[in-house]
Amino acid sequence: MPEKKYEKIAEEVLQKVGGSSNVKYLEHCSTRLRFNLVDNSKADIEGLKAIKGVMAVIVNAQFQVVIGQDVTEVYDVLAKSVTVGGAVDVKEPVKTKKGFKKYASIFLDFLIGVFNPLVPALTGAGLVKSIFTILVTAGVLTKNDGIYQVFIAASDAVFYFLPVIIAVTTAKKLGCDKIVALAIAAVTLLPAFTTAVASEAGVSIFGLMVPNYSYSSQIFPAILTVVLMAVVEKSFRKVCPKPLRIILVPVVCFLVVTPISVLFLSPLGFKMGELFTAGLLSLHSSFGWIIVAILGAILPFLTAVGMHKPLVPYATAAFASTGFDYINAPAKIAHNISESGACFAVALKTKDVDYRAVAFSAGISAFFGISEPALYGVTLQNKKAMAGVVIAGFISAMVTSLLHLRSTVMMGTGILGIPQFIDPANPNNLYVALLGYVLAISISFAVTFVLYKEEK
Repeated sequence: MPEKKYEKIAEEVLQKVGGSSNVKYLEHCSTRLRFNLVDNSKADIEGLKAIKGVMAVIVNAQFQVVIGQDVTEVYDVLAKSVTVGGAVDVKEPVKTKKGFKKYASIFLDFLIGVFNPLVPALTGAGLVKSIFTILVTAGVLTKNDGIYQVFIAASDAVFYFLPVIIAVTTAKKLGCDKIVALAIAAVTLLPAFTTAVASEAGVSIFGLMVPNYSYSSQIFPAILTVVLMAVVEKSFRKVCPKPLRIILVPVVCFLVVTPISVLFLSPLGFKMGELFTAGLLSLHSSFGWIIVAILGAILPFLTAVGMHKPLVPYATAAFASTGFDYINAPAKIAHNISESGACFAVALKTKDVDYRAVAFSAGISAFFGISEPALYGVTLQNKKAMAGVVIAGFISAMVTSLLHLRSTVMMGTGILGIPQFIDPANPNNLYVALLGYVLAISISFAVTFVLYKEEK
């Protein structure tokens, strides 16, 4: 039974990471279990790698166990044995790192914890928007149809209410009250508040005028606000009598954090967003194609060590600020589809029947946007196959970037992600994307097919 398989993998993984008492935090992405452990030295890395069903183990900002397509099922079993969603104390020193590396690791872990949970909602909303954009473009629907308006509103809601969604994920990562955090972050979106702030009289607190900014789709104001709330909540909880905590702690959070947020932190976060957007646009206009080409070439190595997730905060901020992504999606398409082409070439050339099946299956997986089976099962094991991936990734990403390819919604970057490149304002955008797919798979297939040799 499949359930027994997942239970066995989960049981062995939990044992090898040091047991439930050694797990402070657990989450998962599309292919990996992501742990924060009390003590990494208690984990048996070689034992984890030997588990049937584990593809790789990566230790950096988080302790990552690569499972592949069964990760959700294994996670669900693990969640019954581990207290999931507990906070990671950002003040606790990382035993294996010192100085800058320690704080960089903590910061990276914080970013991943805040932004990674957003991916399903953002990609789901993006796909819905793409579907209805296609239906309107094809003449099946019009923008005045009720069904179109409802589903477009549903997809737009994810970005409009991004501040409160970010507040929840930040609060979960920091271990403070998620509902109180959501409520405080929602203040700046409340119609009555925004109307009052925008009025001629404005809103004054303690003699200070509340700045008038639009905070919908912003990410930094909510993060700054919840970080302060976590500090206030944990500090007051230490001195508040236990019988009164349930009442007084939320009250103090509202009274202290709300005015500081609307007067200082939210405006500061808004300005940070403006600077971030200006920096992105300047970077892309000056060095865009170089950055995308290099990223397309090095993504297999970033993915292999789990360092590709920091691109999620960038992509989220890019869509929230500009509505487009010029860097992340073009580079990831170049990588995923190049992995697919290399695997298909290996499947054709290898004489090992079992390895052929592995390579073909991994190629299909990469073609649909999941590159880890191809990476750990095929290309990382053979330099010639990896050469095909790197060369094709660089060329494909470079060409599409030079032709100004941009993603209009946040989606996966396999073949099912094609709708994200449908841009009514620029019909040629889709053709550039299709060119990128063709270049990536054909170049990686050709280079790998010519260079590949069976290794012992």
